[in-house]
Amino acid sequence: MAGIPSAILASTNRIENTEWFAGLKRKKTSGGRTPGFKSRRRGLGFVCWRNASKTGNALFHRTGRKSGVVVIAGMNPTGWVKPGGKAHWRIVIHVRVSQPIRPYTSVHVDWTHRSLVFANMPLPLPRTGNDIIGLDRGCVHTLASSDGTFEDMPKPSKTELKRLKHLQRRMARQDRVNEARGGRTTKFASKRRQRTLTEFNTLQGRIIRRRNDWIEKTTTRLARENILVALEDLDVQAMTKRPKPRPDPDKPGRYLHNGAKAKAGLDRSILSNNWSRLMTRLKDKMDANGGNLVIVPAAYTSQTCHKCGHVAKKNRESQAVFKCVECGYQTNADVNAAMNILSRALIQTGGGTT
Repeated sequence: MAGIPSAILASTNRIENTEWFAGLKRKKTSGGRTPGFKSRRRGLGFVCWRNASKTGNALFHRTGRKSGVVVIAGMNPTGWVKPGGKAHWRIVIHVRVSQPIRPYTSVHVDWTHRSLVFANMPLPLPRTGNDIIGLDRGCVHTLASSDGTFEDMPKPSKTELKRLKHLQRRMARQDRVNEARGGRTTKFASKRRQRTLTEFNTLQGRIIRRRNDWIEKTTTRLARENILVALEDLDVQAMTKRPKPRPDPDKPGRYLHNGAKAKAGLDRSILSNNWSRLMTRLKDKMDANGGNLVIVPAAYTSQTCHKCGHVAKKNRESQAVFKCVECGYQTNADVNAAMNILSRALIQTGGGTT
């Protein structure tokens, strides 16, 4: 332990100190009625990273059928080196392995439980089909595919939304009371506010985990069933950027916020569907199993007739209805856009899937 630089153990030390301080505080404030310390599941340890080119500071060398050596190397900052001492350091840990070591990204060393864990690279997903599909991302339906099916991300229930709004209002009232009593920083020391914030974060975290679970399962299924997936290139950051208020010509000193409330609702809907994370996870999984994710320009995909190619704003009668004013072709607007996205992807790849 004396040979390990403090920079590696800094995060673990902070965690340990926080737990010890919290335990002593509980013991003092409870009068000894509650235990002073929690059962710490985590042990004293640290994490070392390794990159794909085998030049990281945590390398594994096999020495036998069930044994090996992990060499962790690094260099201390110049200010920490004693006069005449060496800046480079190296730790050699002899380990026994229970299974073959695949390519890994990091090594977690647990000194307390005398264990060492390799975080492996994800294995490629076995593909179950070689289909091609175009996807249109929207607010009403999270995904509309070119084959006419829809995928909807699970939304918070009315009860959850009502509870979130109630907790936000309660926290705002507590903030005003605490600021009136002792200033702006006092609200962070309020126990009631901390309990409200904990309940809010718990409920919000449950909603986020449910959404992320849907994203992982949906992208996994799409990557397994399709060899080519087409998406439109959407700049989510620019789409959710609020417009600047304009000066009111009739009332000097005031500004116009035309459509600000409707724009805020649209921004919330776009961000709640998490389009960027969905595309990122789909790209990772398509690359892992040799598939191809094609990104095409998004201009006029919702106004172009897939049957005759006529482009007109009047083709889009409503959010869900598409009816071409030229040839009379009628279908769901999101499905028509998904088919246009797939057609552009096939043109971009020359008709192939790579």
